[in-house]
Amino acid sequence: MRALLFVYKRLGRSAVRLILHPVAAYFFLTHAEARAASRQYLRQLGRYYPELRISGRPWESYRHFYAFAETVLDKIAVWLDQPDPARIEFHNRRLLLELMDQGRGAILLGGHIGNLEICRALADLRGLIRLNILVHTKHAEKFNRLLSSVDRGGKIELIQVTELNPALAIVLKDKVERGEFLVLVGDRIPVQSQGRTVRVSFLGEPADLPQGPYLLASLLQCPVYTLFSYPYEERHHIYVEPFAERISLPRGELKRNLELAGWARHFAERLEFHCRRAPLQWFNFYRFWDSLPAGRS
Repeated sequence: MRALLFVYKRLGRSAVRLILHPVAAYFFLTHAEARAASRQYLRQLGRYYPELRISGRPWESYRHFYAFAETVLDKIAVWLDQPDPARIEFHNRRLLLELMDQGRGAILLGGHIGNLEICRALADLRGLIRLNILVHTKHAEKFNRLLSSVDRGGKIELIQVTELNPALAIVLKDKVERGEFLVLVGDRIPVQSQGRTVRVSFLGEPADLPQGPYLLASLLQCPVYTLFSYPYEERHHIYVEPFAERISLPRGELKRNLELAGWARHFAERLEFHCRRAPLQWFNFYRFWDSLPAGRS
């Protein structure tokens, strides 16, 4: 990443783009597990949405890898340069403006689809919005800190989360009450999840999703919106949609688990919609469905 940042600063976007194909080809050829996961996802997506005519063939998987490589370029461009408003379509922008006018914070629930670093465009919204991005691993935090080092406005804070404990909940609640926004993902299980997962149908097969976003929302009692951001038809689209005004969980374990499953399934449905719209933009390169065979490498 440091090397790509150096090339981008000195030679620009076109020079970095020349590097992407060999980089994508290297990872495609040497990472059999990620390649198998890519093909598993593409086959399942094609079965669920046959009109896409996707079957998980090797060249489709390579395009999937290359699409991910392009997001690295987009991340660099977004963090080093002011996002070009002409290239960004911001759907339901008014929803966030209304919250800001009311001094209310919220949870923005996204996924590993497209480029959430376009949140920089959200951070520049009226120059007032503050974003707190929750990351689950040291690797992710290191990667994001490298990019956020150029965020001189201090509007984005990265918070490494290994587990949701009372001390962290108090910090996050204080941020929301000050009108700040929390950005987290609903399609990745933290390494130290301690079994806090729920099994729901995703693209027609059972898959595990984290309970964390809905547990946090129930503690904070704040609005929740989905946030998806990816390129589509020559422009970058940001989709902000209402998810829940409040999430309140019942006390009984059985009812509580059913309620969590309902919220996770609701999120999975929105993720399915966006995967259909941008099939190569979902980037979870690991075995997502235990019940399905891995893709042939």
